[in-house]
Amino acid sequence: MRLPLVPAIVLAAGLAADLAPGIATAHVAAAVGDNNRYLKLTPLGDRIRLAYTVFYGEIPGAGLRRTIDANHDGTIDDAESQAFGGRLAGEIAAALAITVDGAARPVTWSQVVVGLGTPQTAAGAFSADLVAWLCLPSPRGKHRVLLRDSFPLDRPGETEVKVEDSPGVTITATRIDGAEDEANDYNLVGPSGALETDGLELEFSASDKAVVTADGVCTRGAPARGLSGGVIAGAAAAVAVALAGALAVTRRWRKARTRADRRR
Repeated sequence: MRLPLVPAIVLAAGLAADLAPGIATAHVAAAVGDNNRYLKLTPLGDRIRLAYTVFYGEIPGAGLRRTIDANHDGTIDDAESQAFGGRLAGEIAAALAITVDGAARPVTWSQVVVGLGTPQTAAGAFSADLVAWLCLPSPRGKHRVLLRDSFPLDRPGETEVKVEDSPGVTITATRIDGAEDEANDYNLVGPSGALETDGLELEFSASDKAVVTADGVCTRGAPARGLSGGVIAGAAAAVAVALAGALAVTRRWRKARTRADRRR
């Protein structure tokens, strides 16, 4: 079942909130016996934000918690959680093959959050949220992206791949296995073979109003490398402020248009 579309105002506000490090995003209810994955790509003026979530179901999550608890004391501490998150992040990064305008873009996660809910090994479902920045060769203009994902998710349930626009960005085309979705929202069931073979094709255009952040992350289109928490937080804040300004303009324009329509 396709998730409902989110209004543009809520969407951009959620994007700004997601940029803050250390905050896991909210997800749909966990499955019982399956593991789900969610990919969301958000093009900006000089980069693409890739959010990747693995949501472990109640039964597989309970079994996995016991393996994360390395000292078998019944509780998953921060070190054990971080070790699991690091291993998972490395495996997923190695399984992703992404090109931007024909050039390969290695995936370096700027954020890895394991959302256990409770540290007890007796619990069940939990999620792992990862965020990476994919830099564009040049800011704004037209761009093409191809993303393939061969990460072998154990007990795969559904895979959702969603592409969202942002202020000043127009999504011109998305495809998976030759199929196009007007909402740019794809749901795959079971092993995501199409995402591994044909992959997600994305074409978009960023106007002069698209968000470009002078944070040093995407200098001259160089791939983002490991960054300090301060740099990541600064980048998040700068993009959030830019998005908030763009949203204010959008709201004023929509109100003016509504008043004009009422006068007709």
